Amino acid sequence: MYNTPMNIGPLEIKNRFIRSATYEGMAHEGEITSDHLELYKKLAEGGVGLIITGYAYVQRSGIAFEEMIGIYDDKFISGLKKVTDIVHKNGNGCKIIKQIVHCGRQSRHLSNIVAPSAVLEKLTNKMPKEMSNKEIEETIEAFAQAARRTKEAGFDGVQLHGAHGYLISEFLSPYTNKRTDEYGGNVEKRIKIVEEIYNRTVELVGKEFPILIKMNGSDFLEGGLEIDESKKIAQLLEKIGFAALEISGGMWEVVKRSKKELGWKPTFIPESRMFIGIKNDPAYNLPFAEEIKKVVDIPVGVVGGINSLDLVEKILNEGRADFISLSRPLIREPNLPNRWIDRIGDRVVECEYCNECLSSLLTTGLRCVKKFPLKDKS
Repeated sequence: MYNTPMNIGPLEIKNRFIRSATYEGMAHEGEITSDHLELYKKLAEGGVGLIITGYAYVQRSGIAFEEMIGIYDDKFISGLKKVTDIVHKNGNGCKIIKQIVHCGRQSRHLSNIVAPSAVLEKLTNKMPKEMSNKEIEETIEAFAQAARRTKEAGFDGVQLHGAHGYLISEFLSPYTNKRTDEYGGNVEKRIKIVEEIYNRTVELVGKEFPILIKMNGSDFLEGGLEIDESKKIAQLLEKIGFAALEISGGMWEVVKRSKKELGWKPTFIPESRMFIGIKNDPAYNLPFAEEIKKVVDIPVGVVGGINSLDLVEKILNEGRADFISLSRPLIREPNLPNRWIDRIGDRVVECEYCNECLSSLLTTGLRCVKKFPLKDKS
């Protein structure tokens, strides 16, 4: 089943493998570099049906790291087109979608950060400024214009990053959204900014350009999103018009907080699972994805800890998700989809889900540090 095509909106994906968006740490002043082109050429040749690129910031106020891709200005279109050209040329039908983001209270590169509400970001110990309605309107337009640039650069669709505690995730979560106006309160109000981004984007790119969203099944924080509200959000996203959902979980402030410090266990998941920055159990977001899939008809992808072909087949054959999103396995082994499609081996070669690839981002760019022990950029 993993080698059968499936549509996301009007877009046919040749198989059920998605390369999940992963920050590359390779841009220069927001521009695409040769390192990006090499990375995406390898991924396209590796057999994945759909590539979702690392996030690009839609406003300067939304940058997290200096070496993020920029998409806040038309000047970035030509560089981004090099990425789509190389994927379409080398991918044997592989499609490519751009992920766009505003990093909100997790914009670590900035001293002055904005968010839906002034809630302390405990990883960086920074207090954001609550966004004014005018700033919200400007951000909605920035997302839509970024999506327009995505289309002009030749991408096959766009994905909003609505997970992991970035700005859209912050609006969706009761943990970070304490507003009392039309953008805060119940689920229908907290999703308002997403609906307005979608509607303005459709005005610019048309209804045939697929718009996807990545969302949390759980924030893994007490007072944050849990599955019951996430299911309601998923149903509303489908009603709004989103073409597909990718299910992940967590906010970054969980990283340096132990389970003991959290003192709380999220619904569906044993206490040992999914605390970002430590080793993870297999398919740790699957309990959320399968619950969300029960209440929507659009395709649902699941990411996180999917490390064997047997597990892929089990998830798909049992109808627990429609797509398998992979990040760390493809950092280690970009050719993995081809190998699995050819039934050569079952597991990801030597990937222990150690997460050390994340630690490389600020020094050498995205890589498996065990397979490619390169020197620091400095």
